[in-house]
Amino acid sequence: MNPRRPSRHLTLCTASLFLIGVSALPGQLADIPIKPGLWNTQIVAKMGLNDNDNEPIVSQACFTAGTTISGYLAAMTKSAPEVQCTMSNKVQTANHIAFDTTCTSAHATSKTHSDFQLADAEHFTGSSHSTIVGSSHDHPINMEMSKTFTAKFLSSNCGDVKPLTDQSPQK
Repeated sequence: MNPRRPSRHLTLCTASLFLIGVSALPGQLADIPIKPGLWNTQIVAKMGLNDNDNEPIVSQACFTAGTTISGYLAAMTKSAPEVQCTMSNKVQTANHIAFDTTCTSAHATSKTHSDFQLADAEHFTGSSHSTIVGSSHDHPINMEMSKTFTAKFLSSNCGDVKPLTDQSPQK
């Protein structure tokens, strides 16, 4: 009998939750300001070399005055306080930051290289590449994940979208 493999969705959710632990590092990230207002964000996640799914995860986020890249990352990790991360190899300019992180939890360890660029006041992009080893729901995980991020400013009025500090991005 073949053991049941975890679904792509379950694995992606588990890995994503673990990897957002990177955002537990806001004190170590110098702040790169983000224009306040409504932003459209897209993330394309690739699990392994043979993943041909290019469908982006699209959401909207409301950034308030004073929000920074580190604040955005911190807001994304509110649901993962058990993840501990350390940062190394940080290189930063006024519009760019790149760094490596190692994150651990009771069930997994990841190593990630991240790179973010603020092209101008209304666009930022980024990428990350991670290796993850551990287990999820009694299933072993040994995988690689690459993500690309894009964000575009839409409006200074967030409408019904609540500020990111109050909740995760909305679809």
